[in-house]
Amino acid sequence: MNQAVENFRSRDYWIVENAQYAAVSFRLRKCGRIVNEMAGDRDCTLLDVGCGPAALRSVLRPNVAYHGIDIAIHDPAPYLQEIDIANDPIDFSGKHFDFVVAMGLFEYMGQQQDRKFDEIRAIMKNDGKFIMSYINFGHFRRLVWPNYNNVKSIAEMAEHLKKVFHVERYFPVSHHWRQKQPGKRSLQGLQMKVNFNIPIFTPAMAVEYFFVCSAKK
Repeated sequence: MNQAVENFRSRDYWIVENAQYAAVSFRLRKCGRIVNEMAGDRDCTLLDVGCGPAALRSVLRPNVAYHGIDIAIHDPAPYLQEIDIANDPIDFSGKHFDFVVAMGLFEYMGQQQDRKFDEIRAIMKNDGKFIMSYINFGHFRRLVWPNYNNVKSIAEMAEHLKKVFHVERYFPVSHHWRQKQPGKRSLQGLQMKVNFNIPIFTPAMAVEYFFVCSAKK
């Protein structure tokens, strides 16, 4: 299933593509809920790698200080930096973070994947958490978008993560008979709280997965 080639879209492509993600998706709302629960009331910092229009910021509690990096920033702000993530080191002015998140990023990292994991580990605090999403390419109606250059099974991705991180858990972002996020509010409300795997059903119907990782001691 592996497909890892050096084929990265330019800023000109992503400045147009990112505009489609200004609204907060189900995936981002669920990610925000997980971060908020883990952060509790303590003041902490978060770096959103591949932040796009920084929509995640709107669903985080005020005690979570948001920072984002992306190859194409539409609206410059002090908490955003424009970085070619595939080709330049992941960094934000030398800061270290309590949380690093990467939503819908690693399907595009090709042969840079493992190097990017190392860079993320380097900017995490020792007790920090890394949360990433990854498409379930084992979905029974699997679709592989031509722009994806890093196609792995969920088990393969877990093994790669374990080289750098302690994988605390991984579970479906959502289930759907088609490979898309749930649209109906009733389905969203139900699946927002499903942070566990359902035998047989999840491998075939999960749209994508969250991985929650910590630094290896």
